[in-house]
Amino acid sequence: MRSYFVRTVAVITLVGGTTLAYAFSTGPPASRTGAKAVATRPAESNCTVCHSGSLINDPSGQLRILDVPPQYTPGQQYDIRIQLSHAWNPMPPDPIKWGFMITAVQASTGDSAGLWLLAPNAPPDTFKSQKPSTGSFSRRRYISHTRNIIHPIWPQGSTRQGLDSPVEWTLHWKAPPGDSGKVYFFAAGNSANGDGISIDSGDFIFTTAESTTHGGTTDAPPHSPFLPLSFELDAPYPNPMEKCANIDFTLPRPANIELSIFDISGRRIRTLLSGYRDAGTHGWFWDGKKSDGTYADNGLYFMRLRASGENQVLTQKIALARK
Repeated sequence: MRSYFVRTVAVITLVGGTTLAYAFSTGPPASRTGAKAVATRPAESNCTVCHSGSLINDPSGQLRILDVPPQYTPGQQYDIRIQLSHAWNPMPPDPIKWGFMITAVQASTGDSAGLWLLAPNAPPDTFKSQKPSTGSFSRRRYISHTRNIIHPIWPQGSTRQGLDSPVEWTLHWKAPPGDSGKVYFFAAGNSANGDGISIDSGDFIFTTAESTTHGGTTDAPPHSPFLPLSFELDAPYPNPMEKCANIDFTLPRPANIELSIFDISGRRIRTLLSGYRDAGTHGWFWDGKKSDGTYADNGLYFMRLRASGENQVLTQKIALARK
């Protein structure tokens, strides 16, 4: 059994907000930690959007956020570990890939809390920071694993490919400069079987949460008022897609929606979602298949979103490039 412990060098870059986790080699899309609803923000989706085939939080594994202080000191830096363990039975033939995502959220606002400190990390770690540009989680920042394809000794980067359980990542979080009340940490982890397939592949997804609070009793002033949500269909990720594309869309009010895939001649080849959805940001996926279950040919397609009460039909291009 090997445990991998990561430390970073002294040069530090400040990144506002939070972090995240999965086993995409380039890092996962944002807002997939499975976070519960906080303040006015809805609950997040999780990595089973694409990594399906196993129940979330299967008892064969566990994700933990370690070293979170019971109470934080404003402006103090804390080293926070993410530990993912999983016992495969049977062990898959391909090297296991491990990934993660985490975010820190102020309980009173549902937005990012504190700063994540990123640096040129000690090999094999290269972390990815991102935030959604629109939608319910546009004021949250996420950090995840990514892949370092340049380093000659650690080509797997922070994906932790081929390592034994448990695996760990160490991140550096700087507490808010004042009393921001309670802070939640939400994280997701992926124990992937290494076959390069996500949909119905049997990858395992785990989620967890921790919290810390300030010793004072007065919450910091909340962020400026949250801008009203607008009707949005985000660009799919990744694009071009090979096996699975994540799709995020935002509804400013509850609506009956229809999310469909069309080919370049305008023929509908599949309806991905149809029915009622609450206001907020929602996550879904396309696995490259048509309505009859067969794979669509490689090429250019269009995702179209309709919603009751909205005059506009939203469209995004997606290129399918299966090997």
